[in-house]
Amino acid sequence: MAVATSPPAPSQGRQYYRKSVRLNLLWFGGDGNKSKQNEKDQGSQKEPKSKMGTTATTMENFKQSQELGKKTGALLTELSVATVEGTAAKGKIKVILDGEQRPKLVEIDEEYFDGVAVEDFTEALTSAMQDAYLKSTNLMEEKMSGLYTELGLPPIKQ
Repeated sequence: MAVATSPPAPSQGRQYYRKSVRLNLLWFGGDGNKSKQNEKDQGSQKEPKSKMGTTATTMENFKQSQELGKKTGALLTELSVATVEGTAAKGKIKVILDGEQRPKLVEIDEEYFDGVAVEDFTEALTSAMQDAYLKSTNLMEEKMSGLYTELGLPPIKQ
């Protein structure tokens, strides 16, 4: 903490001294002397940035973000109209999902019900659903991997 005194104020022949107190608070930048010394020490290491350079970089990042948003929206639209089919019981049970794993249709061949136990039916239906889900997630990962590659990002790790 530094204490500074101000010059005497002329007032009715009396001399008053006003003391001011300066607090060095770390969250407001710390000690001004230390930061000036650090700037002198790092003077050759720092390159001054112009405000136009920073603004141009910000604008470029904004454009890239907009492009990413458009591509992601197009990808989600493409996935929502794509369909995948999971099958079980030698193709007699089919489950169709869209590219976002939403169920669209379940088809069961009527001949499958002849002489099949309920447990076998539920097991086959579950298997068809799992097959469709696996294919749908693989489709999504493939599309996302393509988007990442196009944007120059590292591939998705599984």
